[in-house]
Amino acid sequence: MNNLKNTFLALIILLFSNTQVFSKDMIGIVAVGIGKISNQLNESLITGSKIYFGDSIITEAASSAQVLLMDQTTLTIGESSELVIDEFVYDPQTKIGKIISSVKIGTVKIITGEISKTNPDNLEIKTPTGSIGARGTEFAVVTESDTKSTVVLLGPGVNNTLGMVPGNLRVTDGNINIDITQPGFQTVVFK
Repeated sequence: MNNLKNTFLALIILLFSNTQVFSKDMIGIVAVGIGKISNQLNESLITGSKIYFGDSIITEAASSAQVLLMDQTTLTIGESSELVIDEFVYDPQTKIGKIISSVKIGTVKIITGEISKTNPDNLEIKTPTGSIGARGTEFAVVTESDTKSTVVLLGPGVNNTLGMVPGNLRVTDGNINIDITQPGFQTVVFK
C-alpha cells in the first residue's frame, strides 16, 4: 500500500513539475499499462505514456490500462475496451475544471478526482445509451454494445466507516434520470 502511495505521489509530481517540457494539451499519463494498449493513431501506449486531450485509449484482449488525469481522476480500462477523452479542462490552483469522456465499448472503472468534488456536474461519462454524472465516488461502467450499458456504484456510501463524504451517481438515458446512492446498486441503460 505504501508503494502504491509513493508511486501515485511520484506521478503527480511528474505531472506538475517541468511544465515547459510537456505540451499544454497533456492531461495525464498511463500509470499502469498491461498488454497491448494503443491510441486513436494506433501508437502503442505503455506505462508512463502521456495522454493528451482528445485521445482514445484502446485495450485489446488480456490487456488493461490505468490512466491518471491531472486532477487525480483515475480511469481503469479493462480488456477489449475503448475510452475517449472528449473534454478536459483543469486549473490546479482552484481545482475547478470539466471532464467529459466516452466509454465506446468495454469496462471502465472510475475513481473521481478533484473536479467532481467541487461540482459533480463537471464530470460526465458518456455511453452509447446515455450518460453518468458523479460526485466524489468510485463506479464502473460496462458497455456491452451500442444498445446496453450497466453502471454500478462502488462507493463510498452514506454509512461508510471511513467518514468519507458519500458519493452518488446520476444516470440518464436522455429522458429518465436515476440517482444511485447505495454502493453495490446498479442500473442498466438500454437504447
